[in-house]
Amino acid sequence: MTVGELIEILQDMDPEAQVHIMSQQSWPFENTLAGVAVREEFERDDEDGEAPSRADGTAPSDVFLCEGTQLRYGSKNAWNVMAT
Repeated sequence: MTVGELIEILQDMDPEAQVHIMSQQSWPFENTLAGVAVREEFERDDEDGEAPSRADGTAPSDVFLCEGTQLRYGSKNAWNVMAT
């Protein structure tokens, strides 16, 4: 999923709604969203501040939604109704 696709999915949703992460489809849990991280910000080389070279298909602009606190058990049905 791209950032643009995620924005399109979210644009018609309640802007005041809480955002949670549903993880582990086979044994689901609901988690808070701790924040957002961009690969280039956490993969910098310690010596020169440059991102390492990539041969694994990753990109410096990759965006991560970081899991926060586990809230409760989730529902497997979330994967049946999710917007893509």
